[in-house]
Amino acid sequence: MALRYFFDVVCPYSYIMGFEVEEAENEGVAEIEWLPFELRPAPAPLPEPRGEYIRGHWRGQVYRLADEHGVEIHVPRYQPRSTLALTLHAFAVEEGKGRAYRNAAHRAFFVEGLDVGDDAVLREAAREAGLDADAALEAAWDPARLVALRSSREVALRLGIHGVPTVATADEVLFYGAAAPGRLRPILAKEPGAR
Repeated sequence: MALRYFFDVVCPYSYIMGFEVEEAENEGVAEIEWLPFELRPAPAPLPEPRGEYIRGHWRGQVYRLADEHGVEIHVPRYQPRSTLALTLHAFAVEEGKGRAYRNAAHRAFFVEGLDVGDDAVLREAAREAGLDADAALEAAWDPARLVALRSSREVALRLGIHGVPTVATADEVLFYGAAAPGRLRPILAKEPGAR
């Protein structure tokens, strides 16, 4: 049974902790289903990219954690809605390119400082992941995928998930938030029956 890793492409902690999750996958420690969880769906307000909340939080917590994990990350210049980036992820997973797309989208946002709410940026991330950029963008805008993203969020909320990153089984939250390197691995390594 796969564990579920709920993430958002605009969440720095999802990005940082995602490296540890991928490592566990690579080593066969755990099978992970990567599920999008949009932190700020419309009409929720978006934080000010250069506002004190973002800058203070990054200075106080994000940079320290990224340094501990050895992850390059920069304060984003934008704070976009992640809706299309996440619906495109569903397409990428179907095409067997989920990881490659997530990595390209995260790199674009957290390393290159690009706006992952912009069609051109998503097109390039799709291309980098080995996807047909036109088909990927068309899939991102597909109304059925937008509905599926909202439905997935509602299922997560019923499970008790209100933020990311979160690791869960089909019916239980196992871990929420960010942690020092190595702290997540034992949770990922437990046998499903031992949880």
